[in-house]
Amino acid sequence: MIIYYQFERLFSFARRIEDLMSTIAPEEIPFQIGLSKMELRKMLKSSLSGVDKSISAMYKKLQKNLNSEELLPSLWDKCKKEFLDKYESFGQLVAKVYPSENIPSVAEMRDLLASM
Repeated sequence: MIIYYQFERLFSFARRIEDLMSTIAPEEIPFQIGLSKMELRKMLKSSLSGVDKSISAMYKKLQKNLNSEELLPSLWDKCKKEFLDKYESFGQLVAKVYPSENIPSVAEMRDLLASM
């Protein structure tokens, strides 16, 4: 839940793309209302600017809601892994639907998470 809360716009954008892919071709999706390249860029800018602060907020929220300190490292690792899995899926969708758009790579996100 913590991951979805912090990156809700990013993952809801991906969900909308996935929903449409079942009915229309990937190359048609950028022409749908709310899913244009400009919308993708705006969403990426708002979701990923200050991503280090968002990830830090995720950690603090987890730390605050957890009573047992020894569980924190394993749960944090699980949160990071789940975020990277979701982000990788998002990256694959973007590559399929918006081939000319560049987003931060999974490796960049992994490095960012490792530094925290």
